[in-house]
Amino acid sequence: MTARATRPVSIALEVSLAAITMAAVLGMSRLFDDRSWIVPLTLNAVAAHLVAVALRRRHVPLPLAGVITAAAAGLAITWTGYWSTTVLGLPTGRTWARSSDDLSHAWTLYRSVVAPAPVAAGFVLASIVAVWVVAYLADWAAFRLAVPLEATVPAGTLFVFTSLVGAAGGRTWAVILFASALLAFLLLHHLADQDRSSHWVADRQQLGRRSLLVAGAGVGGLAVLAGSLLGPSFPGATAPGLLDPRALRSDGARVTVSPLVDIRSRLVNQANVEAFTVRSPVRSYWRLTSLDRFDGQIWSSSGTYSRASGVLPEAVSSDVVTQTFDQTITISALSAIWLPTAFEPRAIEAIGAKVRYDKESATLIVDNDTPSSNGLSYRVTSVSPRISVDDLTHLRGSVPKAIRDRYLELPTDFSVRVHDLARALTTRADGPAAQARALQDYLRTFTYSLDVQPGHSQSALEDFLLSTKTGYCEQFAGAFAAMARSLGLPTRVAVGFTPGDPDRLDPQVFHVRGEYAHAWPEVYFAGAGWVAYEPTPGRGIPNAEAYTGVPDQQAAASNPGGGDLAPPTSVGATIPSGPSTTVGRGSAGHGSGDTAGQRSATAPAPTLERLVVHPLARLAPVVGGLALSYVVLFPLSLVVWRARRRRRATTAHAQIDLAWHESVEVAGLIGFAERASDTYQERARALADTVPTAEPAVVTLAGLRERAAYTPSGATEADADAARALAQEIMASARQLATRADRSRAWLDPRAVLGGWRRGHTARQRRITQTARGDLEQERELVGSADRG
Repeated sequence: MTARATRPVSIALEVSLAAITMAAVLGMSRLFDDRSWIVPLTLNAVAAHLVAVALRRRHVPLPLAGVITAAAAGLAITWTGYWSTTVLGLPTGRTWARSSDDLSHAWTLYRSVVAPAPVAAGFVLASIVAVWVVAYLADWAAFRLAVPLEATVPAGTLFVFTSLVGAAGGRTWAVILFASALLAFLLLHHLADQDRSSHWVADRQQLGRRSLLVAGAGVGGLAVLAGSLLGPSFPGATAPGLLDPRALRSDGARVTVSPLVDIRSRLVNQANVEAFTVRSPVRSYWRLTSLDRFDGQIWSSSGTYSRASGVLPEAVSSDVVTQTFDQTITISALSAIWLPTAFEPRAIEAIGAKVRYDKESATLIVDNDTPSSNGLSYRVTSVSPRISVDDLTHLRGSVPKAIRDRYLELPTDFSVRVHDLARALTTRADGPAAQARALQDYLRTFTYSLDVQPGHSQSALEDFLLSTKTGYCEQFAGAFAAMARSLGLPTRVAVGFTPGDPDRLDPQVFHVRGEYAHAWPEVYFAGAGWVAYEPTPGRGIPNAEAYTGVPDQQAAASNPGGGDLAPPTSVGATIPSGPSTTVGRGSAGHGSGDTAGQRSATAPAPTLERLVVHPLARLAPVVGGLALSYVVLFPLSLVVWRARRRRRATTAHAQIDLAWHESVEVAGLIGFAERASDTYQERARALADTVPTAEPAVVTLAGLRERAAYTPSGATEADADAARALAQEIMASARQLATRADRSRAWLDPRAVLGGWRRGHTARQRRITQTARGDLEQERELVGSADRG
């Protein structure tokens, strides 16, 4: 009988291994709040297993297969997620920059959100990389090393991670799917082993297969059924994930994501769900909060919140005309901690509820012990500016240093091309207000579209402004704010909702649905305070046409020109839980303001640090973490592997062989390498030359090994005991000749483990072949005797 499984069984085994990976991938649905990730992850999972199968069947060496797999993964990831950054389908520097930005953004979100989380591009990218690694390791273990249980570990690790951090919903079907795929693979692997070792005639072989499949499928089905019925009744089965990524933070802050990220599931899946209603005599943008920090990747904010009741403090003074009016707001499905109001709130009355307020960002939130604002009804008095062109033409005073330090900050490697564009657009602008208007009007010439990748990173910013010129509200607001800061205009990004739809029976009641979520920039002018601008096409701020030149407009999902339903991926906002000092923010190095309180900033020139060091620095924590994990885990796994190898050596012959192999491994510290073509005595002479102080022990151990292999009586327990003692003497002599560096390196060198796996696999194949041949000869003799009789 051939030593290989039949082709149908081999193909079924490969498919079942891929099914385990697919089950782990589908189980990841508990991590995300929509299904947009399924197609790219599924395509990559299939591609990864096809590449692994093709390379193995072509007998490509494992190291070269790893290199080819990595290249194939890079192309697949590029084609399924970053096609717009390619040239002739090949990745470019923009591909690397975009993917690095996405991973950095995903890490920030990972520490701020809990499942189900928004489908950020970085999350999808990290998942795809994990799928390729899982497929490569699983195929290696299953078919090159022939260790079925170990082959399920990579996908099992991914599944366990999902189970620990995923949402409670869908656990039962995820476990059923993964367990079924796991049992099917192990059953088929056992069937393949039977094919390799069986010496039955054809009809008996088919009968054996059928019996094995029926029995295995029956037992496995009962196990899965019992688990699916009994599992949900155990305590904690419906609880959230065991691990909360937000626990990575230890600053005692209350953490949440930006409102556009927090309500992303509604923007995508519940656009027509009413988030809240507002009774107000004035039509306004309903503002949630503002984001004041830009680190080159994402916009974020942090604030100091204190208890709010009655009159609210004022952050900055303003000399412009204002309008004071009341709003009564009832929240039904906002599902966030924010309390929307018209800018700027000056008083609040929330009967039966505790709220907090940050005066710097003019943000209201629910109290720390309240998970969300859903069901809350409150009354707010707002004082909204009514700004004229004269108010911004004749600005008075200078911008306070605290405003400059906080709202002019830009990363040191901020894009020179973006800064140059901002300066070119405002060359003819007379004063800060004219500069802001020029930026707004330029951006409103762009194309509004939801079919773009989310994000505000350096590469995404350059793509938006200099290449695609297509985006939705997040890109428009973020690009305006970044360019304005590079010109010396203190700017932040506000997030909230456009006015909504007036009630048919009462025009002072506005119904605000998820589709009206929005982002817009706010610029600080000395004497005028914070002034909102509207760079997004199809939108217009109520009561602001005098200085923006844009009439009151509101795009919706039903309007081809708008509807912010694309996946917003703004950064999380950090909210300290009690009255404390505001989180410090470094100055961007801008000087004091000029006559009008504004000053242009000079963007840094491109340097080697910006082009090379910064991208490498982003990878440093990942590489360092992987290296630390290897240094810690590999020595531990080496100890476990060696202990397991000793337990498996149950016969005297196996123990003598193990004593020899352990001696050879330690001698490898000082350069010894065993040649497979040598006889036992030739190997002994070579080892004795390497470890001359242990020559008698080497010769004696080689003699014991040779006698155990070739004499009819084989080895005895006394021989095994002697072999172990001789091996200890040889290894001690070898270690004395090795340097400290050699001994340390031995704990990190994987070649001993890989060599042991290869020897074990070769020995298993030899035993299977010898057993099959011996049994077949015996059967032939019996058949011949029967014929002669």
